Amino acid sequence: MAFVSTSLDNQGASGQAGFTGIAVGAAYYVLKPVVEFMTFNFSLQAIDHIINSAAKSNHMSAGQISVPIVLRGPNGAAAGVGAQHSQCYAAWYATCPGLKVPTPYNAEDARGLLTAAIRDPDPVVFLENELLYGESFQISNEVLDSNFCLSIGKAKAAEILEKDGIDAEVINMRSIRPLDRSTINESVRKTNRLVTVEEAFPQHGVGAEIWFEFS
Repeated sequence: MAFVSTSLDNQGASGQAGFTGIAVGAAYYVLKPVVEFMTFNFSLQAIDHIINSAAKSNHMSAGQISVPIVLRGPNGAAAGVGAQHSQCYAAWYATCPGLKVPTPYNAEDARGLLTAAIRDPDPVVFLENELLYGESFQISNEVLDSNFCLSIGKAKAAEILEKDGIDAEVINMRSIRPLDRSTINESVRKTNRLVTVEEAFPQHGVGAEIWFEFS
């Protein structure tokens, strides 16, 4: 199976839309295209292809057409750029049926989830945090194994604040569509308390979705 990768930088609206449209067409013909946006703010120039062509095709074809495409790149706040280069699009893409939306936090998440995204038969919007590109993370031998892969839609809970004397469970969502509701629910049952943290606008954000379900 062929693997196609391209990077979209400041090529203007026609470039973003053109390369994404070509990649979606390649996915129709059993290729595995990976499109890298210089920033997900530029993905708005290609949003018709992402939503109407990639996300909806499997449903509209009654399951006859798969679109195994990965759209990846930096998302959210960045250093030294304007507002039009600093928005978080997690909630935007998570609203659309047909898309899977992983949001890796560390190197382990990025490696395991990207492998899963490339192997997935459905379109995946892979949102990477630009400010974390310069951070270093410890990597285990398990993560370095060529077969290492994580499940899209499965969160990871940890007691990482215990060393600071804080009794709180921290949940790394890893993916926001699908959302690991069972892990959140299990955690909330322990304390009946929940705090959500995200970069997006507070209204209609991912946190609002979680609070609505568990409030």
